[in-house]
Formats: sequence, C-alpha cells, structure tokens
Amino acid sequence: MEARDWRAQKRDATRRRLSDAAFALFDERGYEVVSVGDIAHAAGVSVPTFYAYFRTKEHVVLPEQDLGWIHDHFADQPTELDLTERIRRGLHAMVADLPPRTTDDLLRRWRLVLAVPALRLRAVDREHASSGVLAQALGIDLATSGGAADTVVVSACLTAATTAFLRWAATGGEDSIPALLDDAFVALRSI
Repeated sequence: MEARDWRAQKRDATRRRLSDAAFALFDERGYEVVSVGDIAHAAGVSVPTFYAYFRTKEHVVLPEQDLGWIHDHFADQPTELDLTERIRRGLHAMVADLPPRTTDDLLRRWRLVLAVPALRLRAVDREHASSGVLAQALGIDLATSGGAADTVVVSACLTAATTAFLRWAATGGEDSIPALLDDAFVALRSI
C-alpha cells in the first residue's frame, strides 16, 4: 500500500510539474508557439513522458474530466425538479466542491480558453463528453422522444455553463461562478 501511495504521489508531482511548466511557457511565449517538446524539456521529462500524462497540448489546459465526480453531483439532484434546474443545481454543487487552488488553476485555464480558438474547440469536446454522463446521471433515455428532447436541454445547459466560465475568465475571476451560472440559466430559460 505504501509503495502505491508513493507512486501516486510521484505521478501527481510529475503531472503538476508538466502543467506548471506549460503554463509558465504559455505566459512567457504565448500558447500557440509552445510545443509539447518545449513543455517536456521545461519540466525535465521526455516527450513520451508528456504523452503518458496528456493526450495533447490542449489537454494540459483542459484535461480529461473526472466523469464519475460529475455523475455524482448530478445524480444527487432531486428528481421532482425540472431538468434545467437539476442541472443548474448540479453545476453549483460542483463549483462548491472545488478546492481554492483548483479555482486559481481553473481561472488560468479558462483565460487561455477565452484567448485561444483551438481551446474553445476543446471546451466543446468536453461539453460533448459531459452530456452523456449527465444524461445517464439524470436518467435520460435517448431512445425515447422525451429523452431526445431532454438531451437537447442537457446540451443547451452545458453550453450555458461554458458561456458562464468564459464570462468568468473575461472578468478576471472578479464575478462569482455561481452568479454567472445563474445569469446564463436565466438567459437560457428566456428563450
């Protein structure tokens, strides 16, 4: 057990070193001109080691999501609420569970997403990955006509959430994420 903990700590430290090196280079040179080789060199690892931790450079900024963690926050929402409200509340629960250091990392990540078109495409990919998990957590069956309509609602809600995070980045983190999520959902409901 102790050896496994040591290995996990080493993996976490390497991932953090790669991430920190990448963001330092992005700040110094700009996202577009930094290569995977640059990141690996700055972190003191090989390029294959980089790829053991991240699929692409975009994944350093927007890494794979913990889909189980996402599922848990939405599966716990009261089923008597309408679908949009269940999703809004699930998003609030996720934001409330973020540790402070994660919030700082999140802001620097979303500021890059706001500035770099390729990263906005990566954000859309994450929305698509999340939509399937949300559909499952919320008991949506795509095979039914009601499930198909609910899937459209899930996608619209995730787009509203992405918009809230982009707006948060545009304010430099000054506005609260929950308030921006609420604004986005008010706009969504007004359609």
